[in-house]
Amino acid sequence: MIGKKEAENLEISPTKNELEFKVDAFKLRARPNLFEIVSSDNHFEHVRDLVISCFGKVLPDVPIKLVGICRRIHFDAGGFEVRDRVGSRLAPKEPWGKWGEQIKEASGRSLEEHGGMISITMYQPRIDFEGQKIDVQAVVEPSFEIEDGKGIFVEVHNYFRLDADESEIHDALLAVRVLENHWESSLERAEMIFDQIMELTKE
Repeated sequence: MIGKKEAENLEISPTKNELEFKVDAFKLRARPNLFEIVSSDNHFEHVRDLVISCFGKVLPDVPIKLVGICRRIHFDAGGFEVRDRVGSRLAPKEPWGKWGEQIKEASGRSLEEHGGMISITMYQPRIDFEGQKIDVQAVVEPSFEIEDGKGIFVEVHNYFRLDADESEIHDALLAVRVLENHWESSLERAEMIFDQIMELTKE
């Protein structure tokens, strides 16, 4: 899966029923019921090809129930006030009644005392896309990777269910076809949601 030079310098952290290691291009974690690779945008295509090779050539008989393609970003909203305004658009304080009024009254205080949206999740199940069932989930939160409270974190998951009738579990080749056929559309769907959240910073 990785080059000879990377393999020679590999630091593996095995624990009971789990394997984890990190190279320049990605971080891999494997358990009996999970195979996960995390990488930066620069290595997206490399990671896709690596997973396709792994399960298409080396482990084609492994049963797979679910394939997830996840994209996440941290971006600078331009200021804490802008980030707070986006949070108020996604999760208005008014429906919270008296408590919402108290949160709103404290909006002029320091960042540590300022309340508001911490996390919001939107979910759309069972989208029928080109014969494949997809669940889409998006999470928006303040980003703690960007200083001064002005960052926004957005994460979009595309889940492909391969056991639609829950009685048949497919081998890895169906998962490989999902990666081949739906990779671009999954990234485009994530970009669409990212763009929508970013647009909220301009209003």
